[in-house]
Amino acid sequence: MLWCADQIPCDRSEQGGEHRERGHSPMGRRFEVEDGATLLHRSGAGGPTVVFLAGGGMFSLYYWNVHNLVAEFTTSVIYDRLGTGWSETVDLPRSGTQVTDDLHQLLHAAAVPGPYVLVGHSLGGLYARLYAKRFPGEVTGLVLLDPTHEDIVDYLSEEKAQRLRDSNTDDLFPPEQLDAMRTAYQTTFGRALAGWPAEIVAHYLRQPSSACWPDSLSRGV
Repeated sequence: MLWCADQIPCDRSEQGGEHRERGHSPMGRRFEVEDGATLLHRSGAGGPTVVFLAGGGMFSLYYWNVHNLVAEFTTSVIYDRLGTGWSETVDLPRSGTQVTDDLHQLLHAAAVPGPYVLVGHSLGGLYARLYAKRFPGEVTGLVLLDPTHEDIVDYLSEEKAQRLRDSNTDDLFPPEQLDAMRTAYQTTFGRALAGWPAEIVAHYLRQPSSACWPDSLSRGV
C-alpha cells in the first residue's frame, strides 16, 4: 500500500483498464474527463442520487445487485475508476485528489443530478470522505461499507503495521497459486451469481486472459 501526499492510500492496486478498452461494457457508457474516458452506469430516478465507490481492485459490476435494489427507489450510479473495469488505463499510483477530481468531473459530464449520497466500500470509503471534504455542497450523506482509514497503522500492533507498510501490490503470486485462485474464484462466483443476467455473469467468469477478468487477482488485491 502506498500513502500519498493527501494522506490516503494511492490507487496502486488497480490494473487492467487497458485490456478492457478493447471490449464492450455490458452496461453504461464512457464519459470524457481530464485524464481519460470513464465508464458510468445509471439506473432509477429521483433523489438524492446514490453513487457507489468501489473498493481497491474492484469495479462497478461487483455492486450490480445492490445498485439495482437502490434504483428501485432513487437514482443509482456505479462507475469504474480510471485504470479499472472498462475505463481507460492511467499511470499508477494516483492520489486521492486525482481520483476525486475524476469523479467530480464525471458526475458533471454525465449530468448526474445532485446532491449525492456516496457509498464507499473499503478503499472507496476513503475517496468518499475526501470527496465530501472537497465538495461539501454536493454531498448530502455518506455510507461507509467496511471502510479503510488513513490512520489504520496507528491502531495496529507494530508487527502488523510494519507488514502493512511493507506490502507491495507489484509482487505477483506464483503461477501455481494463481491458477488455484482462478479456479476457486470462478467456482465461487459461478454459484453466487447464478441468478444474475447472463451477460453480466459472463464478464466475471471468463478466463483471466480475456478482456474482462479483474487483472488485480494476479497482484494479490
